[in-house]
Amino acid sequence: MENSANQHKYYPILDIARFIAALFIIGLHIFPEGSTEANVGLDNSIPTLIGLSFLYATLRAAVPIFFVISSFLLFKRINDNPEQKWRFVGQFCLRLLFLYLFWYIVSLPITIRDITGFVSQGDTNGLIRYIVITFWKGAPRGFWFLVSLAFCVVITALCSTKKSMIVVTIIAGLMYVYGCFNNAYFGIFRLNDDPVSKALWFVGNYLELSFCHLEALIFVVLGKIFASHGVFRIKGNVIYIPLTFILMFAELFITMYAGIFVRPDALFFLPIFVFFLMNTLLSVEVQNNKLNVAAKKLKKVGSFSYLFHIQFFYYLHWIFGSSGNNIFLEHFALLVISYFVCVLLCFGLQTLFEYLSRYKLLRFLKYSY
Repeated sequence: MENSANQHKYYPILDIARFIAALFIIGLHIFPEGSTEANVGLDNSIPTLIGLSFLYATLRAAVPIFFVISSFLLFKRINDNPEQKWRFVGQFCLRLLFLYLFWYIVSLPITIRDITGFVSQGDTNGLIRYIVITFWKGAPRGFWFLVSLAFCVVITALCSTKKSMIVVTIIAGLMYVYGCFNNAYFGIFRLNDDPVSKALWFVGNYLELSFCHLEALIFVVLGKIFASHGVFRIKGNVIYIPLTFILMFAELFITMYAGIFVRPDALFFLPIFVFFLMNTLLSVEVQNNKLNVAAKKLKKVGSFSYLFHIQFFYYLHWIFGSSGNNIFLEHFALLVISYFVCVLLCFGLQTLFEYLSRYKLLRFLKYSY
């Protein structure tokens, strides 16, 4: 979708980066909802918090990497063919829609279960909210990436001048800061009784804003900036990558230790870290036919695994949870085993789907990745 026939330069390093990010995302979602460190045999000691802070700092960069790379490749293509701008944007969003529809059908049992839960409880407002959120941020929950990427790409594509890009960058930065407070730190708002804090908490929590556009827009904007300007010649760029990572790690540890995190998600230093990381990736010049072939395969597996693993863990936790003995809430080793099983399934099923999609009646399977 992102490569034009002749002009568009191929970046194998970016496809490899997206695959690695997909592996991180699987690790990020491996813990079942409702679990805690104690549930899986860990504790809240200082060594555990240090380890978790390092783990979360690493994993949280994965989704932004998807956003910034996808945005970069799309707007790079648009810059090469500016007269076809909205055609490329339309194709991009249509592709995301097909991905959404394919996996939404796969996840119908989950959706039906959720809707049935609303109806059985007589929660009419909850049902309406669920339907709205399906189109606003994606449902089941993991699909927010597709919806948000489409929204943010359209918003960013509307900015065709330098001044409009400056404005949207400032707005995206402010939205991200609010996303940090509303998501990871919305407990701060919840603890305060003043009207402003109550309003910020209620709006953000009810619409689940921090799971979509608040966090995503800044990374889509970054992707367009890189597409327009290329690599930024910043002295010591590579040094800033570990430095900003350390700041992310410190932020996570302090806030987890102080107990003000609701969930370790939006992080203040994350956009800066992603900027320097992306700047470094784009400076890597690798053109090797064997590497290109491998990178293209990893890209497909990465895209497939992003959406497949959500279904895998949903159904896995659902099956064991309904048995009354959810072992995945109790044994860390089984989480690790399920991680590797999921990765192997991603490689196997994506390869199978790609092969079967060659047949006319099964061509729809290509929309799984």
